[in-house]
This record gives sequence, structure tokens and C-alpha cells, in this order.
Amino acid sequence: MEEMSKEIRTIIDTICGGFYIYKDEEVIGKARKAAGKIQEYCKYFLQGNIFGMEEEGYRELYRYVVHVLGDFVEAAEQEDTVLMLDTLDYGLREIIDIYKENEGAAG
Repeated sequence: MEEMSKEIRTIIDTICGGFYIYKDEEVIGKARKAAGKIQEYCKYFLQGNIFGMEEEGYRELYRYVVHVLGDFVEAAEQEDTVLMLDTLDYGLREIIDIYKENEGAAG
């Protein structure tokens, strides 16, 4: 899972950094290409409370991951670059940080 986390972080950095630094406007296309990996990564958090969290905490995490995935789908369907950038840079990056905080409990 650590490798996938690093891979997703690189995807986020490439897409968002490419837009902000190099004005690469292919955000939606690149995000769509990465959708399978993003979905696979997020499924890890939806398979149950493998972190041993308090139930309410896990429910909040679950809802957050589902919300981020929903935003991703909406941004892709609407071809909304701003929503996609926000979803990747803030929503998905937060999920990566959650994994990093809990990897000792998960692993």
C-alpha cells in the first residue's frame, strides 16, 4: 500500500503541478487515465475498519473517501478542471496523509 500511496502522490503532483507551474491544461484527461489507480487506492479505505479506529472515526473516514470519489467522478463528467484540481490536491492528498498517519496501525 505504501508503493501505491507514493504512486498516487506522484500522479497528484504531476497533474496539479503541471497545471500550476507549466499551465498544462490536460488535467481532466490525465485524471481520467489515473482513475483506475485512484479507485483501487481508495477501495483500501472502504473495505472495513482495518485501522482499528473508533467506529465513529471510521464512519467519518468512509464518508470522506466516498465524498472525494464522488467529487472526482463529478469533475470528470462535467470536465470541471477547478473541481478536479481541488479534488486531487486537497481531497485525495488528505486520504494519502491519513494512510501515512495510520500505516503503523494498518501494517
